[in-house]
Amino acid sequence: MKVIIPTKTLTETLGHVERVIPSRSSNPGLSLLKVEIDDGRLTFSGSNMDIDVRSVVETDVTGRAEVALPAAVFTQVARALPADTVELDIGDAEVEVRSGSFATRLQLVTAESAPLLDFVDELPGEVDGSLLARALEHVRYAAAVADYQAVFRGVKCELRDGHLRVVATDGFRLASYHVDVTTGIDAEFIIPARSVDELIKTLVPGPARLALDGGQLTVASGGTTLNLKRMDGTFPDYQRVIPQAFPVNVTLAPQRLADAVARVAVMADKSANHRVDLFIKDGVLRITAEGSFGRAQEAIDVLQEGTEDEIALAYNAKYLSDAVGPVVGDLQLRFSGTTSPSVLRDLGDPAYLAMVVPLRTG
Repeated sequence: MKVIIPTKTLTETLGHVERVIPSRSSNPGLSLLKVEIDDGRLTFSGSNMDIDVRSVVETDVTGRAEVALPAAVFTQVARALPADTVELDIGDAEVEVRSGSFATRLQLVTAESAPLLDFVDELPGEVDGSLLARALEHVRYAAAVADYQAVFRGVKCELRDGHLRVVATDGFRLASYHVDVTTGIDAEFIIPARSVDELIKTLVPGPARLALDGGQLTVASGGTTLNLKRMDGTFPDYQRVIPQAFPVNVTLAPQRLADAVARVAVMADKSANHRVDLFIKDGVLRITAEGSFGRAQEAIDVLQEGTEDEIALAYNAKYLSDAVGPVVGDLQLRFSGTTSPSVLRDLGDPAYLAMVVPLRTG
């Protein structure tokens, strides 16, 4: 059975699947790429146990076939193809790959050797793929990385009648993105942050269809469908810890703050949480850091408001920079106290909220 397909289409399609399939695994079946042909559709699929992926390409091939082959080898061959088109001649025991003057043969294994995957047919929910990707990109950085932090290593998704909200926190910082949109699904669940990374890469502009089935979320965007295993556990009541009163507020350009923090933090003590100190008074934000190599400082003019004239705090420089990163408009920094959480708002995109807990200096 022969399939002729543009090389670019093949490599882009394989890219979605390759990122999920592990190159090495104690389970040999997980390193396999399943290839299915079904009258005009060429389907590639695979899994790493946390994510199942299926990517479909429309072709003019007729007939039906199911085979499997090592994903890593096939994708390396595909990337190196010299011509604009590639011909796959799929036999019973091997596939011949021809492109321009290049040709190679790869051994096949039975389709049953690959993981058995189940993708639901009905996806009742829908949301714009670009919107969902933007929401997840804004909060992903705040998810925990340590294994012991359990559900903090995930991103909470709230799909309610009239709004979508995604939240991530590691206990020291928090990021939230809230938009008023109806998805057709009413549920709350937690997706592992690593799975969120893959979902962001997969989402494309246009409708993304959603379904919840047992312990997984299914998302179809473009020609690719993902099954994402949901995390067990209860996400903390994050709204309870977001302050409501702010005696000091400042407004400034986010890039100005990010650049200043980056410069000053070069001198921050790496063994002391990369500490940078902020002091606000009379419309001036002064940033300082001190470590074993010396001391640095920088002052920024800001629009200062609030009931108190000044405030002094300290932060982990990376946590502060990460929170500022997604901001596209003017940045409003809202200080609730010297040891209680500070809130960052994007005046250009009110959907985004970030919270950073200051370091204790006493």
